[in-house]
Amino acid sequence: MSETLDLPVALAAAPFDPAGKSVDEVVTHVERALRQTENEPEWVSQANIVNDANVDLYGLQGHSPWPEDSSTNRVSLSVDRGNSEGWIVRVDLVELVVDGDSRFWKCRGLMRIKSLSRSRAWSAAAIVSRMLDLD
Repeated sequence: MSETLDLPVALAAAPFDPAGKSVDEVVTHVERALRQTENEPEWVSQANIVNDANVDLYGLQGHSPWPEDSSTNRVSLSVDRGNSEGWIVRVDLVELVVDGDSRFWKCRGLMRIKSLSRSRAWSAAAIVSRMLDLD
């Protein structure tokens, strides 16, 4: 049975508040923290790697402020299979959009993390969840 890899104790105890930081700053911080574990991912990047202005399709741009949780916004985390090999940890902004009488949820990408094994992906997800206080 595989074990869950975690942050070193000193890093796990160090608080990290993404408020007031950009998407790039948060992604850089998460990448540095993950690289200090035995759970080093293949790569960590912002979801909108080309910084396309169409944030509804590609995700928030790197210079965008990290979203704050509210009654209509929240940051979510999920793990899924990659398109070719490996596993992807997805960190997304989920927003409730009210347009007249209609309401719907919109998902915008924030960060992607690739691992080659399922257990490492779930370990990375646990670390990121704790680091960003998503659990």
